[in-house]
Amino acid sequence: MTDTPRISVVVTTYNRADTLRETLACLARQDLAPTEFEVVVADDESPDNTPDVVSELSATLPIRIRSIRHPNRGPGYTQNRGIEAASAPLVLLIADDIWLKPQALRAHLESHDCHPEPEVAVLGRVVQSPRLTDTVFLRMHNPFRFEQFDGLEWLPGYLFWACNISFKRAFMLTHGMFREDHGPGGLITHEDAELGHRLGRRGLRIRYQPAALAEHYHHETLDHVLNRAYQRGLNFRWLRTHASAPEITVRYHVLGRWTYLADHGHALRQPGRPGLIGVDRNPLKLVGLYAARAIMFNCLTVPGLWLPLARAAERNHKLARLMRPWMYRGMVNWHFNRGCAEDRAAPPAVETRHAAAE
Repeated sequence: MTDTPRISVVVTTYNRADTLRETLACLARQDLAPTEFEVVVADDESPDNTPDVVSELSATLPIRIRSIRHPNRGPGYTQNRGIEAASAPLVLLIADDIWLKPQALRAHLESHDCHPEPEVAVLGRVVQSPRLTDTVFLRMHNPFRFEQFDGLEWLPGYLFWACNISFKRAFMLTHGMFREDHGPGGLITHEDAELGHRLGRRGLRIRYQPAALAEHYHHETLDHVLNRAYQRGLNFRWLRTHASAPEITVRYHVLGRWTYLADHGHALRQPGRPGLIGVDRNPLKLVGLYAARAIMFNCLTVPGLWLPLARAAERNHKLARLMRPWMYRGMVNWHFNRGCAEDRAAPPAVETRHAAAE
């Protein structure tokens, strides 16, 4: 037995005690010796019974669980405190609604064994939990869309998604942590993409490892997701200010300003188009995507057609059978771009909830 674990799993949490209970239980079911990892629960001052749940499970589960708690400051602050509290040379960041499959931790460790270089991080795959069947929206919603990475081994730095990513702790402490400020949209920021871009300048490489599989279990409504997309749009200029790579604008499919159009031109003109993946690498397909979205999802069709249809589908089985994931993606994208367009006039947000999982 060794006193120092090989990897620290940092679980950031806010006000999801019931979900966190299963998150920790999934960690206890890993096909890895309990001595090889520890769990650090970073609690962003949850107002529910999260401290009691963590205390109970620390005493009953056969794994090492430590907890830290601080005043509510949002995802970047919470992730930083968790990383600082970790004792292992490797850190895996997950949110309180990410349920790791039994082989996930081992897959992360094996990937780092194959790539011990300090700058290599490993992003595991996340799929929507099949248990989320309460509404048509939950059955259709796929917030991560990891299938777009199929066939890829290395990903751009801005895809440093804090939902299921492991890295060398020393590299992070040396070259930078998450930003703890935010833009006019409040705590629903892009702190993971900004950090990935910044670390990319220090040599960060992200290896995609689909064997490190997890489920995302988060009960939410369509209205909540659309509001969050709008707030993220309000914060996009914050991201673009701190992360100057033009491919980020292309990745987020943002237009509406001359600077954003210039980003597209610059990213698409670069030899090999580094940092672009999927449809974003093909100018014709990208223009087609933008045109289709502008025609189908706009200020008339979203409030006048798509939102009423989505809400009616929750009450009508025939309409429910017509709904498709791309319809929800179109609505989400429209709200995000509306936020991008309105960020200059946005008042300071009052959002105080933790958003690391979103």
